[in-house]
Amino acid sequence: MQFRPFPVMTVLSLISLGILIWLGNWQYGRFQQKMAIDQLEPEWVVLDGEIVPGSEVRAYFYADGQAGWMRVVAVDTGTGLVFTPIEIAEQVEVPPPCTAETCASGRLSAEGLYKPPYKRNAFTAPDDAEARVFYVLDPSVFAALLPEAVRADVAADVFEPAAIRIIGADGVARVDTNPYARLRLDDELPPQRHFGYAITWWGLAMALIGVYLAFHYQKGRLRFRKERGS
Repeated sequence: MQFRPFPVMTVLSLISLGILIWLGNWQYGRFQQKMAIDQLEPEWVVLDGEIVPGSEVRAYFYADGQAGWMRVVAVDTGTGLVFTPIEIAEQVEVPPPCTAETCASGRLSAEGLYKPPYKRNAFTAPDDAEARVFYVLDPSVFAALLPEAVRADVAADVFEPAAIRIIGADGVARVDTNPYARLRLDDELPPQRHFGYAITWWGLAMALIGVYLAFHYQKGRLRFRKERGS
């Protein structure tokens, strides 16, 4: 085999190859990290108290590639107010507001865990506070809907029940695991997405090697066997 590489192209290709492999390894590391976190069992706590009348809102949710809407209420535990989702609807349209007959009320007791409020990003849609439609689950935002006398009692964290009522896209209701009731705080990007990104970066690295060799072969700088007569 004969190989006479272009010096500048070779240096740039090696740098690019190293970056692509590093990006693939980093994404695979994130995949492993998130999978390990999801396998940990949280230290569940119990939320118990009375649902605050007039506190129900509808909040957008997105987890593991699934989007929809949550019914969220404030619960008076006796020592403060805690916002918690009580139902998830896997649908695109915003659910209608609750009525006097359908709004959640009474006592609520659930096992779950506390998590920080969800953050906005550049793609988050604007809220419609008047219609009680929100695109982040943030108690500090919902507190503005409550009487001023109790706003200071609202907990900063969200309580995520371990199990929650889910209305599927087919309209069938079931009680299932709450997709947010886990220790991982990055709820929008599932581990499998990182694995896909890793495969993409590694695939680009292999493609770069193929293009590099093909270019040298085309320019006559790469030969796998000695030509006759030479």
